[in-house]
Amino acid sequence: MRTVGTWLAMLAALLGIVQRLSAQDATDPRVDPATGRQAATWPPDRPFDHLHMRLAVTIPDMGKAELTGVQTLTLTPIGRPRSELVLDNRGPAVSSVTASGIDLPFAAEGGKLRITFPAAIGLGQTVVLTIHYTLDFSKNRGEGLTWSRGRDDATSLTRQAPQIHAQGQAQLNSLWFPCHDFPNEALTTELIVDVEDGYDVVSNGSLASRVSANGRTVWHWVQDKPHAYYLVTVAVGKFAIGEVGGDESARPGLAMPVYVNHGFEENVAPIFGGTPKMVATFERLFDEPYPWAKYAQVCVRSFAAGGMENTSCTLLTEGTGGAGEAGSRDDLISHELAHQWFGDLMTCKGWAHLWLNEGWASYAECLWEEAKAGDDPAAARRAYQRAVLGYVRAQRSRNRSSAPDVPPVVSNRYTDPDGVFSKRDDPYAKGAVILHMLRERLGDHAFFKGVHDYIDKYKFSFVETDQFRRSLERASGESLERFFEQWCMRPGLPRLGVDLDWDESASTLTVHLEQSQTIDRLNPAYALALPIRVRYEDGTTEWHDLFMETREATGTYRLKGKPSQVNVDPNITCFSAVEVRKPLAWWMEEAVNGPTLAARVQAVEALAVMDDEAARMLAAKVAGEAGVDPMIREAAAGLVVTVTPSR
Repeated sequence: MRTVGTWLAMLAALLGIVQRLSAQDATDPRVDPATGRQAATWPPDRPFDHLHMRLAVTIPDMGKAELTGVQTLTLTPIGRPRSELVLDNRGPAVSSVTASGIDLPFAAEGGKLRITFPAAIGLGQTVVLTIHYTLDFSKNRGEGLTWSRGRDDATSLTRQAPQIHAQGQAQLNSLWFPCHDFPNEALTTELIVDVEDGYDVVSNGSLASRVSANGRTVWHWVQDKPHAYYLVTVAVGKFAIGEVGGDESARPGLAMPVYVNHGFEENVAPIFGGTPKMVATFERLFDEPYPWAKYAQVCVRSFAAGGMENTSCTLLTEGTGGAGEAGSRDDLISHELAHQWFGDLMTCKGWAHLWLNEGWASYAECLWEEAKAGDDPAAARRAYQRAVLGYVRAQRSRNRSSAPDVPPVVSNRYTDPDGVFSKRDDPYAKGAVILHMLRERLGDHAFFKGVHDYIDKYKFSFVETDQFRRSLERASGESLERFFEQWCMRPGLPRLGVDLDWDESASTLTVHLEQSQTIDRLNPAYALALPIRVRYEDGTTEWHDLFMETREATGTYRLKGKPSQVNVDPNITCFSAVEVRKPLAWWMEEAVNGPTLAARVQAVEALAVMDDEAARMLAAKVAGEAGVDPMIREAAAGLVVTVTPSR
């Protein structure tokens, strides 16, 4: 029986809950408080299938950032007859649109080009549009087309001459030609550039022709396999061109030209010479031949990113071609090369799934380090783990996110597509570690079998995260929905406190885990299986996995004797920020003889900040040893690895 007072108390409590929820909703970043609109971007409709683009541009004077363009688009309607075409158009000044010689009405405003057909284009019909326009791109800086003036006082021919290059990602190519500027449409393309003699022009695909007459040269490049609009590129300048491919390389039959500044020619071999072996390595790991006609790497002036993976034609900063030791830029080079598969062959279907591009390219850096280390399994594992650990430490230091304040790795919560590339739940670093965890969980056979299935099923298409998950499930037989839900669809990462207690009298090891990150109705505790490695004085080892899906968990294990080491997740199978509390002797032994680089780094990090002189001295001694891994030195100095994203 409830009294009136009880009912009033319940009503007051209910009102309090409603008020709290209302206050929370008022500041909920998922909703625009002024309008109530969801703060998200959805892929645009595809009323037409874009089949082919022929883009002919004339640059009258390389001393000016001006051109005229004639674009020919071949399209066919999807779903139903269409009487109107809308293209993104944020730069070109369109003067006419025709089809079969007939002028079509059009309106160019608000960053859109709206074209009206005299009669609806029926299903199964194609329409060929010709769009004439002019373009002044003098104000562009790193977006669309960028023009940079030459310097008369420069000693390099490249720097003396003006230069032009394109940057289309994220949605920037509509700054220099009309297009469907979103990654859910693909087409074949050709680019024809008419420019004064003496300049090199490079673009996607293969060079169909180069014709010179009357002091000018017309370059004709053809990309005969479909790719997204944002991957269309061009670079115009006076370059020195080296070739790192060829029949004597690790990957015969594929042209691999490198465009650098005059004066940088001698740097091509040491900096870019590993490219053929990278191509061969990725072809083997991905079980998919390199998909394009060539692989050009072009170092351009005034480039706004570290690198950009345009189909068959990666653009890099001018400095990438500068002096450096052999292999010193392999991270950037391998990253952009891997995009030729992950990003170009399979393209994320909207920036919400960007990690399928960038996470894979970042993880490919780890795969390349593993392969480059050679046939020694221990050296290969160490090199691979060093690369993975760099990404782990980068996210551990900057990602204290929780829902709903911060969008996760997979999320369409953005209004500026460029912001997706630099968000806290980093599609680069976190994406790479997610792939590493999947490989550790599934094993090499099932993981790479799933990757091969993913490529085979979805190449030359646009992909979403669930498609990748299903490929891995088919290969492994494991249900991975919970894994992808907590690592891809929610922000942040677990922060674990781990207490290790040894009971000599009972010969038992007790492991207590506690998650200290935000845990609430939107952020449940993570489901984790934390591996614990026990090593004995005689060198034998054993493993125990402690599973948790609550705030705290405890496991007690009877051991055959006193451990000399107890290591927490030495192979980084669980992406988390971990604070381990255990006896000093175990830390000291792990710092010197830990089973993996990650274990030694964790031990040195712990010793370096202890209020114990002997611990700090040992950390310094280990870090100062000849040949010690640089990451151990960084750990002893309290340094944190940072990652500068490429495109």
